[in-house]
Amino acid sequence: MLEKQRVLDANDAFYTAFRSMDFDAMDAVWAKRRGVSVCHPGQPDIGTRDAVMESWYKILLPGQPAQVSVYDPTVIMTAKSAFVICREEIGGTHLIATNVFVLEDGAWRMTRHQASRLPAPARQSDQYKRREEKE
Repeated sequence: MLEKQRVLDANDAFYTAFRSMDFDAMDAVWAKRRGVSVCHPGQPDIGTRDAVMESWYKILLPGQPAQVSVYDPTVIMTAKSAFVICREEIGGTHLIATNVFVLEDGAWRMTRHQASRLPAPARQSDQYKRREEKE
């Protein structure tokens, strides 16, 4: 299997755990022997594994499946790590996310997730109106 596909599979496992509100699956995605951190939208950075997993526990605790869609994942590989940059949509909020993975015990494990809000994409009719105004 190509390494990029293995990274995409690890990225998919992260979002599957998020969508299904499965804390054990989320825990399995994250590296256990490497430093990890997370920056949820609008929140301060969290930089220890225990604190990162506590943050996910609080997010996943309500038990309602999350409405998370992922678009346009791009993988950037280095010798020892991989980065996935993608767009997320969560309950109508648009975000850009960077997910960082390292090899641990032969599997790609997450060491960093950072998501930031994006403005909602313009509707095609809005783009057309702006173009007309410029002409």
